[in-house]
Amino acid sequence: MDHKASRPPSGPTEKAPKPKAEDDDDEIIGGEPAEAPDPAEDDYGAPFEVRSFGGEFVWAQSPGYTAKVLRVRAGENVAISVKGRKDMVLMLTGGRAVLETRGDDSIDRVELLPATPVNVAEGEVVYRLVAMTDVEMFTIYSPK
Repeated sequence: MDHKASRPPSGPTEKAPKPKAEDDDDEIIGGEPAEAPDPAEDDYGAPFEVRSFGGEFVWAQSPGYTAKVLRVRAGENVAISVKGRKDMVLMLTGGRAVLETRGDDSIDRVELLPATPVNVAEGEVVYRLVAMTDVEMFTIYSPK
């Protein structure tokens, strides 16, 4: 038996215009034109919880770990807390950001690369993310 998938015809195809029904009022709600959602707000809306830096979305959680997607607006500085957390890893998925680590008397800055996981160590080191552009990143950590 031959199991070849059928392919659509190559080249441009034309679709007949959809006839407009007389009671089709998708463009007017309550007698006034509907407003388009603001794209800037959409990026930080549901399922994201709005935060001062942008938004966060917990996409997986169990007693052993929490996984989040963070969206950070360009120009924001975000402290990355390790308090009560261990085995924390973050990974940039879009945008450009710098990770600052502050020790006793030094500050190290490293530009994060997309799809490159970074382990965030426990201890007295302070971490801060500096978003150079709008950023999206994953974080995952275990509770202590």
